Amino acid sequence: MDPPEQLEKELAALDAFRELMKKLGPPASMEQIAKMKVEKADIFICTPPKAGTTWMQQICHQLRSGGDMEFEEISENIPFIEHAYDEGIDLDADQRFKPRMFKTHLCEALTPKGARYIVVTRHPYDMAVSSFKFMEGWMFEAGTISLDTFITEHLVKLPAPRGRNRHIASWWPRHADADVLWVFYEDMKEDLQTQVERVATFMGITDPAVISQAVHKSTFAFMKEHEEQFSEIPMKRKRNVELGLRPDAGSGQGKVRVGGGERHLLSERSKAALDESWRNICQPVLGAATFVEWRAAWKSEQEATHTQSPEKDREDCLC
Repeated sequence: MDPPEQLEKELAALDAFRELMKKLGPPASMEQIAKMKVEKADIFICTPPKAGTTWMQQICHQLRSGGDMEFEEISENIPFIEHAYDEGIDLDADQRFKPRMFKTHLCEALTPKGARYIVVTRHPYDMAVSSFKFMEGWMFEAGTISLDTFITEHLVKLPAPRGRNRHIASWWPRHADADVLWVFYEDMKEDLQTQVERVATFMGITDPAVISQAVHKSTFAFMKEHEEQFSEIPMKRKRNVELGLRPDAGSGQGKVRVGGGERHLLSERSKAALDESWRNICQPVLGAATFVEWRAAWKSEQEATHTQSPEKDREDCLC
């Protein structure tokens, strides 16, 4: 097949994919979110898609519950607010454990105010590959859209307030606020213990046994062993019927995967498109030309500002 003909077929598949995606977040969902009765102690896990959301859900739930694993899928405990309306979830209801927690991919302006926020970010290259892997075989048939087309014709063209870089840029002005904890996926991967301790401090949890257990149950090995509990399969099965997809579409894809090892799949064209998107959207706000440069600057900022005692930090964050 000639390249122009192949691209035309891929773009047609991409259009169909976009139409399905629109049905995952109807206007009624945003209306429900806007009416949420937020409590001061609530915690929102705020991430771009595929930035370690499920991993942070597990960390937070283990810390607040003291080790609970009695659930079919993690989102039962920490609802995805953009899907709550379609799944019949009452966002104002009590949860099994305190504090209440929610997951969202919304930008800062659209996220309910008056709570606490854990923002997790990740290298754009890895989010792009992971997003493609997650959608392929679920929202579009494998082989109908290439990774290159998915990135250059879809991801980098997402309008405001959508898009991974737009999410990062929207939250960054609040990164030093006392009610916001900023976490890098790469730091979770390099030193899980330290990042779980940071989350615990933010939540006001000091029990070493609870923290140790949360670290253990948030490791790759443990979560891989319990992979079905982090698969979103119940949500997919329900939504597949409504979207006209195969009932089992997407059921074979696991979310517990070692991240960062598939950048070799990216073409130079895709990397250039992702880099340009960063420069256009993130650099004016973050002041860094690349993700790597920005993360290094953030680490330097943390070292320079960690002059408060742990007790003062914890006092600021408790609600």
